[in-house]
Amino acid sequence: MKILLLMKTVPDTTNAKIDPETNNLIRDGIKTIINPSDLCGLKFALNISEQVEEDVQIDVLTMGPPSAEKFLRDCIQMGAEEAYLLEGLEFRGSDTIATSYALAEAAKSICDYDIIFTGDQTTDGDTGQVGPQIAERLGMNQVTYLCDINYRDGEFEVKRNVGTGVETVKLSTPFVATALKGSVNKPSKFALNRDEIAKEKEIHVLTASSLGLDLDKLGQKGSLTIVKDLSAPRKSEAGNMIDTGSASGNIKEVIKILEDKKILV
Repeated sequence: MKILLLMKTVPDTTNAKIDPETNNLIRDGIKTIINPSDLCGLKFALNISEQVEEDVQIDVLTMGPPSAEKFLRDCIQMGAEEAYLLEGLEFRGSDTIATSYALAEAAKSICDYDIIFTGDQTTDGDTGQVGPQIAERLGMNQVTYLCDINYRDGEFEVKRNVGTGVETVKLSTPFVATALKGSVNKPSKFALNRDEIAKEKEIHVLTASSLGLDLDKLGQKGSLTIVKDLSAPRKSEAGNMIDTGSASGNIKEVIKILEDKKILV
């Protein structure tokens, strides 16, 4: 069984700040990490490798700059076998349409995969569109917002979070699955003692030229999304603490506030 993880490196937005003049993310000083839900996809792939009786190979593919090689090696250390880097200036500025085209063509050139995992969305773009678009381009089944997956009697039983509950779906390969952030513990870099393997592993570099990609479908030229405006979210007003020393006094104070705001008349 062949499984592919699509991984993206993103800014660590835990302490991200927005430039008040440009409304853009201030990237200076922000470290780069593997998109969290992509790591959940890797963990699901590793879980499958323990459930099925046949041999399972897990590959990882990312589109990004040469510096992304470090994170590919992290994935190898966590359990992936082969790593592929799709890089080149032609991909700069790609929206989800251009990104899914490039990644789908790259995946197709490597192998006919049984399962492709990706995160449900990335912490920078936050669209949730790339996984489904790749499934459409490759003609594969898809299951989104994956929160659990198990292999039973020759087919996969998948649970997906639909917001109002959990839906159980049974499906056969090939399919694309988008893993929900926080749905499973992320794999450890150190659990498998693969640090030497990760250091020595060859990273396969792919380019637009080597794949024969249509340059008109890449980067900003191939992107159909136009951002007309961007703004930082408004800060929520802080609440007021009421403590008059008694429950009846607190109630009177709340009623007064509601009357002043014309909520109670």
